[in-house]
Amino acid sequence: MLKKLIIAASLALVSQAYADITIGQSVPTTGLAAETGKAMALGASIYFNQVNGRGGVNGELINHVVRDDAGNPQTTVKNAQDFIEKENATALISFYGTDNIAALIKSKVLDTNSVPLVGVHTGADSLRNPGSPYIFHTRASYTQEIDRLVKLLNENLGVTKFGVLAQQGGFGDAGVTALKASLAKKQLKIAGEAWYDGKTGDSSKAAAELAKINPEAVILVAVTKPAATFVQEYKNHGGTSQIYALSAVQFEEVGKQIGKKTAHGLGISQVMPYPYNTRARVVQEFQDDVYAELGSGSSGKKESLAAIAKYPSYAMLEGYIAARIVVEGIKRAGKAPSRAAVYNALTTLNRFDLGGFVVDYNATKRAGSNFGELTMISPTGALTR
Repeated sequence: MLKKLIIAASLALVSQAYADITIGQSVPTTGLAAETGKAMALGASIYFNQVNGRGGVNGELINHVVRDDAGNPQTTVKNAQDFIEKENATALISFYGTDNIAALIKSKVLDTNSVPLVGVHTGADSLRNPGSPYIFHTRASYTQEIDRLVKLLNENLGVTKFGVLAQQGGFGDAGVTALKASLAKKQLKIAGEAWYDGKTGDSSKAAAELAKINPEAVILVAVTKPAATFVQEYKNHGGTSQIYALSAVQFEEVGKQIGKKTAHGLGISQVMPYPYNTRARVVQEFQDDVYAELGSGSSGKKESLAAIAKYPSYAMLEGYIAARIVVEGIKRAGKAPSRAAVYNALTTLNRFDLGGFVVDYNATKRAGSNFGELTMISPTGALTR
């Protein structure tokens, strides 16, 4: 089963081949953010497979179709169109990327076809206000993440000199705009900013530039690989700043890329529950479902934790949570649900508690979650919270 699911995620062909309800997902399974995209798809597929194993939703199976967009916004739009026009998708789930979602909103493909999209891996405020009424957000915004970081660093630790690394494009623009606004509330300005090419992911030059300034803290508006490269190169150039990343960074991949010793001390903002905190019911159920799909022995919990640790666990949980939400919408929509019925059902998820993670939608509200916490990579490569 483990080999089957890994191949499925890698080739972007996940879950049942013949089913009654099709759910489409466009993520990067190749390119700079491939590991995050694969993990998001895997998390969703694990829950859908569990649902199908219990007979489906209202007696109908779910067909989870995943396509690679390699981070290209136009490919994301084409994938969405194909899901809708060729696959007759009832809903979409867990798309990735700020520029990708911006292109999707601009295309009007969701609005024209009344297709709901549950979960997008971006927190850009520009995609929420006005955004699209058909996108149901499961993440807190970048503004919320950055406000939390600034509060910790400024109010608790006395930091006044902030630098920022940002990815060229919509993601970086959104993060830097949010940081400038957050600092302005405290009569502060960015002390130094450096940008990297979102296509190549090379942040080495940016690390050298910011190391010359060496502000008290550096905020990373970056995805995992460039963030890890920055941390390594920044330290190599003598930078001593406290470094904090937004939730786009997956801690496991940072440790694999630059080693636990170099990764130690990197702070990361999180917008999903800690994937190992079983005091949260949704996490316990996530672990149980991972074991059911990926486990093969009798060690139960130990084996499920080992399986989770092989992937970017937060991204995996994010896909899983989005799948839980879309299935609840389908349940409430009734037998043979139309797109409109699922959309309307999702708007009834008022203070819907998955067990340690709440989403709150209504007729007009689409920003479903305010969840957030700060973590830091420990000397062992694990997270402290």
